[in-house]
Amino acid sequence: MASSAAPAVRVTGTVTVEYNRFTVAAPGASPGCLDLPRNGLVGAPLEARPFEAGTVAVIATGVAYDEVAVTAEVWTGEPPALDTTGWQDAAVITVDWPGGQVRLLGEDTVPPSELPLGGLPAGRYRLLVAGRHRDEGEARSGAMPVEEYLIRLWPASSTGERVLKATSATGAMWRGG
Repeated sequence: MASSAAPAVRVTGTVTVEYNRFTVAAPGASPGCLDLPRNGLVGAPLEARPFEAGTVAVIATGVAYDEVAVTAEVWTGEPPALDTTGWQDAAVITVDWPGGQVRLLGEDTVPPSELPLGGLPAGRYRLLVAGRHRDEGEARSGAMPVEEYLIRLWPASSTGERVLKATSATGAMWRGG
């Protein structure tokens, strides 16, 4: 059942990405993840590596090293269905959250490129990611739109992975097709 029409938390900002990715990470996690999601957009790390402890999800980008615009929302229940019309790619996955401050982490610098979303209790959550302007990548000129992502996180009432839309060349490249 969908929750109210507004998220409990909404944060807008930029994250500087490197190696075509940024992560959703728990407190104490370091930036970075070696894995790229199989669906070409968002996924949980494929392996449990000690240096990636606290990385809950990785988001693949078209640009290798640059800033991406992010709107991140935390919902108390399932949000209204996403209208995918303006998005190139969109997917939903299930993540197990260890509890604490949710952070979007980008470039591995000191301090890291970070966008904090507030704290969440431990539990299972659904994570929706939608992206647009993913195909401009490194060829993007100053006049072109910045790569943009919508991230929604809410307590899980279902599990699994679902690709809602997959139309970018970037997503196809990361999927291997």
